Amino acid sequence: MVKMGIHYEQDDAGVLTGKVQVVDEDLDIVLDTFDTEEEAETEMAKLQAEFDRNDKVQAEYLEWETACLTRHEISKDDLREYLVNVVVI
Repeated sequence: MVKMGIHYEQDDAGVLTGKVQVVDEDLDIVLDTFDTEEEAETEMAKLQAEFDRNDKVQAEYLEWETACLTRHEISKDDLREYLVNVVVI
């Protein structure tokens, strides 16, 4: 789970610029910069929902992959290569 926060942007001299940043606090990376705190909070909620969805999809895929590998004689690399190179309809 990504831990995000809102920080106030500073210039190189450490003076506040009036801008607001959405930050990934674990990686200490600025994800986006906004003019107002309200804009930053709205975007942070959207990003958090997207990251949560991606975490859920990844967990479900890894569960499926593990089950698939136990049922079939295929390596993890071969399965992933197959999934990348073949369109499953």
